[in-house]
Amino acid sequence: MKPMNKINCQTLLILLTSQLALSACQAEAKPGADSDGSLTNYDSSDSVSYSGTLVINEIVAKPVSGNDWIELYVTEGSVDLSEYSLVDDDADHEAQSLPDVVLSAGDYLVIEAVDDADDVTLDSGYYVTFKLGSDDAVTLYQDGVAVDSLDWQDGDADEGYSYGLLPDGTGDAQTLSPTQGASNEASDDEAVELDTIVNNDAQLRINEIVAQDADGGYDWLELYVTGSSSVNLSDYTLADESSDRLSLPNVTLAAGEFYRIYATTDTLDDYETVAFKLGGSDEVSLYEGDDLIDKLEWSKGDALINYSYGRYPDGSDGVQTLTPTAAAGNAVAERTQLLINEVVANDANGGDDWFELYNNSDESIYLADYAVIDADSDEQAALPDVTLGAGEYRVIYATETDPGSDYVPFKLGNSDELSLIYDDETVDYLDWDASDVPEGYSYGLSPDGSWVQDTLEPTAGSANEAAQVFSSDTVESVYITLDSADWSDLLENAVDETYYYADVSYKGVTLEDVAFRAKGNSSLDAVANMGSERYSFKVDMNEYVDGQKLLGLKKFVLNNSYNDPSYLREYIAYELMDELDVPAPRRAFVNLYINDERHGLYLMVEAVDGEFLEDHYQNAEGDMYKPDGTGSDLLWISDSFTDYSGVDVETNDDTTDHGAFINFIDELNYGEPDDVIDYDTLMRYMAVSTSLSNLDSYHGYYAHNYYFYEQDGVFTLLPWDFNESFGTFDLGCSNDLRELYIDEPTSVSMAERPLIEKSFASDDNLASYHGYLQTLIDGALATNSFESWVDEMAALIREDVANDPTSFYGIDGFESNLNSDYQGFYGLTSFISYRVSNMVQQLNGTAPSSGTGSGYCSTVGSGGGTSPGQR
Repeated sequence: MKPMNKINCQTLLILLTSQLALSACQAEAKPGADSDGSLTNYDSSDSVSYSGTLVINEIVAKPVSGNDWIELYVTEGSVDLSEYSLVDDDADHEAQSLPDVVLSAGDYLVIEAVDDADDVTLDSGYYVTFKLGSDDAVTLYQDGVAVDSLDWQDGDADEGYSYGLLPDGTGDAQTLSPTQGASNEASDDEAVELDTIVNNDAQLRINEIVAQDADGGYDWLELYVTGSSSVNLSDYTLADESSDRLSLPNVTLAAGEFYRIYATTDTLDDYETVAFKLGGSDEVSLYEGDDLIDKLEWSKGDALINYSYGRYPDGSDGVQTLTPTAAAGNAVAERTQLLINEVVANDANGGDDWFELYNNSDESIYLADYAVIDADSDEQAALPDVTLGAGEYRVIYATETDPGSDYVPFKLGNSDELSLIYDDETVDYLDWDASDVPEGYSYGLSPDGSWVQDTLEPTAGSANEAAQVFSSDTVESVYITLDSADWSDLLENAVDETYYYADVSYKGVTLEDVAFRAKGNSSLDAVANMGSERYSFKVDMNEYVDGQKLLGLKKFVLNNSYNDPSYLREYIAYELMDELDVPAPRRAFVNLYINDERHGLYLMVEAVDGEFLEDHYQNAEGDMYKPDGTGSDLLWISDSFTDYSGVDVETNDDTTDHGAFINFIDELNYGEPDDVIDYDTLMRYMAVSTSLSNLDSYHGYYAHNYYFYEQDGVFTLLPWDFNESFGTFDLGCSNDLRELYIDEPTSVSMAERPLIEKSFASDDNLASYHGYLQTLIDGALATNSFESWVDEMAALIREDVANDPTSFYGIDGFESNLNSDYQGFYGLTSFISYRVSNMVQQLNGTAPSSGTGSGYCSTVGSGGGTSPGQR
């Protein structure tokens, strides 16, 4: 907004006790004052004689919103402001003249203090081009002679407060409650309520921190301007986990510029500082006013000596350990050093605990130069007098008695930490919880020398191997134990989806106090109505015990193969997603036992949660949503996230402002969505979902059964729940789903599914999508390949299907539905054979690939078609 003209009487001045003379508002600007309302350098030789007293009455240096401001007040008589000028205590600033306006006793005039009036919104119409610092002063001159000054120190004028005279004009200077253009009021001493939601579109971010400088210097943090315009740091404050918010310098940064600030309580003459130090495990928050716009958190081990921690790429949501690059672009750190690579705290055979060191450098390392210490030890333990060559491993036992080989005199706890010390500095660190190190497993880096930590198969003295949580060549068993009364109550009230306390055992690992409940949508009601006990279930290791995991899993589901006599539909769909490199949950067939009774053959599927994101994305810090209901079609409703009541928040629930989601919906419906959609993953997903005529999905009638993950404003669609693929979910569709249009694969009109409509409107996207369809046709879905694949999977589970006590369709339904239709459900191989042939015709133009835009199932809701699975 441009500055207002100084002759606008309605908006120029804030007056309470009297009005200005009309002639004053209409007066021409005197030399030194611009007609656009700005206050230029004082140079006035033309003066009018007025007798009165003008004082600096109040200032706000850190406004909750808007600009800094200075309030002038006339205590007696009348004054012509053109005789006066203002300046702060920055030696580089010159006094700036005041406007040609007459004020009388009791009048106020507010002047805003801004860096650049062209980049801000002005409320009063008058401004000076300097900002107010947290420790600053403003001086008033009359005809070049200082006549008044207001000086404040750091803490006198914090956010939400002003500083000035009480009573007006004559009292002592003190911290006040802001009363712009009105009588000053004492501070109520109540702390400003701070925001806790990180702003999605923050123009300034905390980009990098060093919590332990390699050269013994001060801690530091780096700010980075992510937006397209400049920012002034004095509009912001910083705080660490234990400090109050501290002001930043009056420095303007351009877009893309970096700025380093040292974190120390020492006074540094030549460098900007904030008066706190950074801990090994800490957080730094950045505020604009009382709005939390950014936060960077790190744990012990993330920012050790020789490393920094921050955002990669610069200004993004993704965070990781870095190589320090102050005031320059961030760089990913390589771990070319001696590392704690693996630990065993519960040996399967009752043997001693041990840890493994790994030389991840190109040179030999002398171990005796290092020491280790765990959480409970009082002293560092020396390492053996040996040299470890590049790429070599060394196993050190942790036991209180000499085992006859390398050892340290302490044991490893179930919840413990291990620090590697060199020259009295921690150079590597590994910590774990009890569920990370179950009996028979190890914990460490996966793969060797990486930053990723996971539960492992023990491999003392050799390369690490991740634990095989989901087996593809065997059918494992999952054991759920809960109170018999709770189990009866769950069966009676399954549709309530209430969690019950339970124990879970899987692959030799048992956890107590996990959460167990029934799950599902229409299938949950259907199972309840048919009187079956074969519900799908959700198991949450983290609900009651924070951080608890089962072989790295915080949650998983047990799916019951509802509407799938073959048991294979969902498994095949996820396998095809893997085939096209779409991030998909891992899965395995398991026999479920409840209270030691065989309950049935289930598909165990990992949850799409934070652990899943860490496994698939370098940036696992984005917002993730699971739409199902109002808003799941991604049509615009409003700019309030609460109106999208069917869109559940899965990550960052307590910290996100949902700005990225609202921007995505806006661009998708009214703008250019190219910058907010991960088109490539979407085209891969659609190739699989369309090939399987999967209308129990976003492009189906309910627009559900998918996740949406955001990375720096770009959204990726992730797959979920494919048990009714292979044309099973028709919901009244009167057309043969084996002939579903590939270019109009929606149950409803394309306009009602804007993600598909806008994406398929691009020739490049459509060509990419057709290419992925052809990849499936020529590969996994080719007749011989697919039939062999089905035979192989059927052989794996056949015996378990035959012994399934709660099966919906039994072994006969299973055998029949592998290749042929059964009770209205398409056979797997017969469906694919027909579907592939039809897709080939659509691709070569001998069969229609789209219609009029009304969707393939244009008669849905008109009484045509049948119920799902009952063709």
